[in-house]
Amino acid sequence: MDGVIGAVDAIAYGPARRIQRAVLRPHRGRLWWWLRWAGDPSTSAPHHAPLAPAADSAAAARRIVQVLRTARR
Repeated sequence: MDGVIGAVDAIAYGPARRIQRAVLRPHRGRLWWWLRWAGDPSTSAPHHAPLAPAADSAAAARRIVQVLRTARR
């Protein structure tokens, strides 16, 4: 990360520990939570997808939980 924008790590414990990072970045003139998709480090840089406006952290948290649940299946 660039050290300037905030980041939060959500951790799912289980048979395979998984960490999902959310970062605060500008989007459409406002500050938004973005989901950071790491992917395969040998092929490309991380991809970011907008989650929710920064003021709606509960919506961002719900979406992160959905991602972590899907990853466990």
